Amino acid sequence: MIGGRTLLQVLGLYAAGSWLVLQVVDVLVDNMGLPDWVFPFAVVLLLIGLPIILATAVVQKRLGTSAVNPVVSGEKPTPENVASGVAVDAPSEIRRLFTWRNALLGGGLAFVMLATVTGGFMFMRNSGVGPVGSLVAKGVLEERAPLVLTEFTSTEPALAATATEALRIDLSQSDVVKVVEPAVIGRVLDRMEIDLDGPLDEELAREIAIREGWPAVIVGEINEAGGRYVLSARLVDAQDGSELLALRETASNESEIVPAVDELSARFRERVGESYGSLRESVPLEQVTTGSLEALRLYTQALDADDSGDDQRAIALLEEAIERDTAFAMAWRKLGVLLSNRNVEGGRAIEAEKKAFAHRDRLTTRERYLTEGTYYSDVERDVERAVTAYENLLDMNPDDAWALNNLGVLAGAEGDAERALDLYERSFSSDPSNVLALGNQSVMLKRLGRTEEARAVLEEALRIAPGAPDMVNRLADLEVGAGDYEAATKLYDSVAVLGKGSGYWDWAAAEGEVFIQAVRGRIEEAEALRDRSARFLEEQGWGGTYLWRSTWSAWTRLLAAKDTAGAEAILDEALARFPVASIPDGEAPLLNLAMLSAALGREEAAEAFLERHRTADASFAGRGWDVALAAVAEAELARQAGDVERAVELYDSMERGVCRECGLFWRGFLLEDVGDRAGAIAAWEEYLSRDWHIRHILDPFGLGSVYESLGRLHDEEGEPEQAAIYYARFVELWENADPDLQPRVRAAQARLEEIVRERG
Repeated sequence: MIGGRTLLQVLGLYAAGSWLVLQVVDVLVDNMGLPDWVFPFAVVLLLIGLPIILATAVVQKRLGTSAVNPVVSGEKPTPENVASGVAVDAPSEIRRLFTWRNALLGGGLAFVMLATVTGGFMFMRNSGVGPVGSLVAKGVLEERAPLVLTEFTSTEPALAATATEALRIDLSQSDVVKVVEPAVIGRVLDRMEIDLDGPLDEELAREIAIREGWPAVIVGEINEAGGRYVLSARLVDAQDGSELLALRETASNESEIVPAVDELSARFRERVGESYGSLRESVPLEQVTTGSLEALRLYTQALDADDSGDDQRAIALLEEAIERDTAFAMAWRKLGVLLSNRNVEGGRAIEAEKKAFAHRDRLTTRERYLTEGTYYSDVERDVERAVTAYENLLDMNPDDAWALNNLGVLAGAEGDAERALDLYERSFSSDPSNVLALGNQSVMLKRLGRTEEARAVLEEALRIAPGAPDMVNRLADLEVGAGDYEAATKLYDSVAVLGKGSGYWDWAAAEGEVFIQAVRGRIEEAEALRDRSARFLEEQGWGGTYLWRSTWSAWTRLLAAKDTAGAEAILDEALARFPVASIPDGEAPLLNLAMLSAALGREEAAEAFLERHRTADASFAGRGWDVALAAVAEAELARQAGDVERAVELYDSMERGVCRECGLFWRGFLLEDVGDRAGAIAAWEEYLSRDWHIRHILDPFGLGSVYESLGRLHDEEGEPEQAAIYYARFVELWENADPDLQPRVRAAQARLEEIVRERG
């Protein structure tokens, strides 16, 4: 016994105390952002203290003392004493050294030393003192200062590109380090008129950084020797090329490269000045990307293909990467984005978004919130939860450009153009290279009737990204809405050139020309163009887009050419070629089909399309447009049922949505049909007075007929001067219309001339 306790009990008490101490240290490390070495340092101190505690217990409690064998005081141990079991007091100097007071004091001093060392280290790091001082604390870099990442140099280019992307992904988790996106670099190169064929090297990266006012570049290298790989990263001052930081890691084989990049990134972030707490919260690179180096290589190649405008190849590479790792959430997310942006394969996009969401635990925190926002808005159609996801991201970084942009999309879909515009402006302010935010601003400005501002915004976008086909396409759409068809034609032609052979942009440019021909009454030429683009859609298997495009053509036949039989033939042909039952949710334009079917008097089919839309897993158009298109479909059904009041009410309700003027457009045709001349005039003139964002879509359906009808309606109302204005517009617009439409043009011309003669 030792003072009534066995040796095992002493060990148990020490273990319990040590556990308590380590729990306190662990909490302090986590909550105070202390370095990882503090915890093992504490463990070492406790291990050192263990033999001291045991020795103190032995000396102070005189092992072997009992009633039978009293202590022999002051004697040194002898063989006889040991053999007889007599305990002997330790020498006095030993007893004075190994006291409980000294043991506790020593332990306390050890942990005071630990606290002093840790505090000193943290003070030096956060104050920029000595070799442990961070670059941010030293004033060498500012937090979130843009850094240009060059591509790793290596004898294996594919491996170098993969390691570069892995480092970019891992650094994206940092709240201190900000790497400039490749798309931004590409736009800078466009402005510099440099066509970069190979990887971005240190010299050009420094030139870019100096031009843009960015402080430094990150230069990486991979060297292979005997199957081992040495990865190094240097941070280089953009101005003078001096080395600010140099680190290296070793991978024992190719499969260990991703973990090596992860460690290299962590050390880089630490030296720059990221908190230890933030570093510990970062998810291992292998978890947020993939454990398959081949899958990561394919993903990297897909990003390169996307940057070069080859979306078809990018999609194919992403699908191949996913075959290598079916839980590769980042690849699923990118695939969903590419498919969604093309707006032609909504079903596949939705499936990709579902997969990304299912594996969202394998994403960085930022990517996870973006994925959740997309999933809730596109798949669940739950705007509130989508907004929450993006706001969570803004809580992490109030200036996150994509969170702001996506919140703008949701606000715009809810009809709040002012808030959407504000969010897009904030997004662009956060990232002045974000031309998509500028494109979205142009849409909201058009919706608010601020056309010249929309034009200026698009021109600014094209100054930033001269080769962006989507921005040129938006500008062309604006010119169609403004009635400058010659300018629009030139812009659509350039879209195909800028698309660099992309089938999607070739098709989009051709569709623009279809609109221009249709609005000018050249419907046969528009249909010939549509037939050519239809072959492309069939080759791609884009059945949903084929049906969508066919509904546009049918509306043009119905409203512009006043050819109901022709509209029915177009619809029937499209549905025979691509039965809607064979097209997945998200790709089938159910509401477009419901609108047209209702207008053609096919109420049963329209109701069926509406019902499938209500139960569909995903939407073709998106929440805001769903509301607008459903309102038109239900209004047309009410019209067929003779409930004009209900139809007008539904059209009026659209004033509060994303397509406020759509209700005016269709309401004019409704009121003309029921003989309400004043109502039709009011609706159409209000439609024409507004400068808005989708005139390029609705005008081809029936702008000519609107002008013609307004001329006739004003004539019937006894207002020849007003009638003459619209007859003149109609004649000018349809001057070169199809031969079968020319009788209407000649009639309007004759009446215009008659009014001019009568009124002098």
